Amino acid sequence: MVFLNDIHPSWDEFLTDSVIEELQKIHNKIGTDYNPTNPKDVLRFLQTDLNQVKVIWLGQDVYPMKGVATGRAFEVGGLNSWQEPFRQISLKNIIRLLHKNYNHIENYQDILSFKQIKEEMLNGTFEIEEPNRWFQELEKQGVLFLNTSFTCAPGKPNSHKSIWETFSQQVLSYISQQMPNIIWFLWGKEAISNKAYIRDGIFYESRHPMMCSSKYDNDFLKFEGFKNTMDSINWLVK
Repeated sequence: MVFLNDIHPSWDEFLTDSVIEELQKIHNKIGTDYNPTNPKDVLRFLQTDLNQVKVIWLGQDVYPMKGVATGRAFEVGGLNSWQEPFRQISLKNIIRLLHKNYNHIENYQDILSFKQIKEEMLNGTFEIEEPNRWFQELEKQGVLFLNTSFTCAPGKPNSHKSIWETFSQQVLSYISQQMPNIIWFLWGKEAISNKAYIRDGIFYESRHPMMCSSKYDNDFLKFEGFKNTMDSINWLVK
């Protein structure tokens, strides 16, 4: 099966005959032109040791631009330095929140822009691993970057959402059954709606990091998940 590569044994019980049959149907429906462009990246999460996962970032759709989707939620493919230009606002706001938390900033109006944070990176007052290694090293610490729609047609966001829906629900259910104490970061209405398929877990929720404003009580930049997991995850990696 084209999507099944380097599967970690912790997923063996999940990959029943019916699940593999479902994946074959999905493959037939989406054809050969999709993101991520490398078939090995589509179900990248299956390469992870589920028993070592501590925190899951639950994403939504893969990036629709060619060459950007990597199989990890929120990771921007080809981005080797925070100083390089990139469009993905959600990732920029994630870094803004980490900067806020690690610098113990309490007032919303004192949160720096991503541009200001890049200047601090350059002068050494804020140290964080570069993006091409940051996701990889966080993964080693037990962070799983999981989407719920694993492919899309190039340039067409959410185009495969309905195709992956049943499989995605099965993934979430299996994870919660096997690892009931996993911490889930749920950002946005769509991610939060998936709690219906997660039987057990520890949940931190907020609005999606795409749009931030102090007027929202549940704004992403008020999210407590990073701050409350610093004892088990070094979010800066450095």
